[in-house]
Amino acid sequence: MLTKVNVAQCETQLLYARGRFQTTYHDLTEPLGACVIGATVFETNAGYTRGPYHFHDGIEEWMYVVSGEPVLRDRSGERALEPGTLVAFQAGPDGAHTFDGPGRVVMFSVGARGWGEAFTSVYLDADKIGGKPGVQFLRTAALETWTEPAVVAVPPAPTGPCPQVDLRSQPAVSPHLAERLHAQTWAPTLYELSPSEATAPYHYDWCREHWGLVLDGAPTLRHPGGEDVMAPGDIVCFPEGEAGAHQFLNHAAKPARLLVCSAPVSGPSAAVYPDEDTYVLRVPGQTGYRFRLSDQLSDYWDGEPGAGSA
Repeated sequence: MLTKVNVAQCETQLLYARGRFQTTYHDLTEPLGACVIGATVFETNAGYTRGPYHFHDGIEEWMYVVSGEPVLRDRSGERALEPGTLVAFQAGPDGAHTFDGPGRVVMFSVGARGWGEAFTSVYLDADKIGGKPGVQFLRTAALETWTEPAVVAVPPAPTGPCPQVDLRSQPAVSPHLAERLHAQTWAPTLYELSPSEATAPYHYDWCREHWGLVLDGAPTLRHPGGEDVMAPGDIVCFPEGEAGAHQFLNHAAKPARLLVCSAPVSGPSAAVYPDEDTYVLRVPGQTGYRFRLSDQLSDYWDGEPGAGSA
């Protein structure tokens, strides 16, 4: 059965009212059965601002003006928009935006409002950054920053037989397994752990899923429920978030070999290292940040001019 919503007439409910920031909304994503592109109706009255001035790395947004005369703020300044206008906000600093009312708009984004995609949100007026909804840091609070290398595209496979490798003999060093397989949409990593060696520190990721397959040996998998000794052929999924925290360690006397595959790493990423109390954000080709988990902001509105207090 077809489900439809009229964006000009649908009722909206209060999302937030904090100082000069106020808006109501009507979610379109779930009611219309979407799971790839998210859409939400927002309505902001005269004298109020839709939300903080911001941009996303890894997420493109579009805004369609339904009614009113919203005043858009972007990198070029401010301008009034008329009903029927469609504006595209590209990923990155050039797509920074917010608007003042009065106006009703529809906001579109990839990945069910962006929550299902790798992304960062940067709030320019408050100089904040976040890599997951509800987690934000002042950029000045970073323990360290660095320049992230740009992602180098893997060339497509040549014509002929599909690429293949023997994981039993493939060296767990260069050339990278992704290059050998001409992988285009996901990232395979081959590990060979000598006795007492481990993979990356115990961690979990947001907006990225991993799978691990034991090829040889008896590595120990550390996970939120404890530790398990694995055997060849054992496979496990590490979902995003705390439930997917993991680390492979080799406590055995013989080497262990395993394959770990992940969703694409071409976009921004966020990883949490509980043992180190750190949160790492990476934006390929731009900046990497390391924060202390305990330094995350407790209030979404912290530092936003005009937000007032709760």
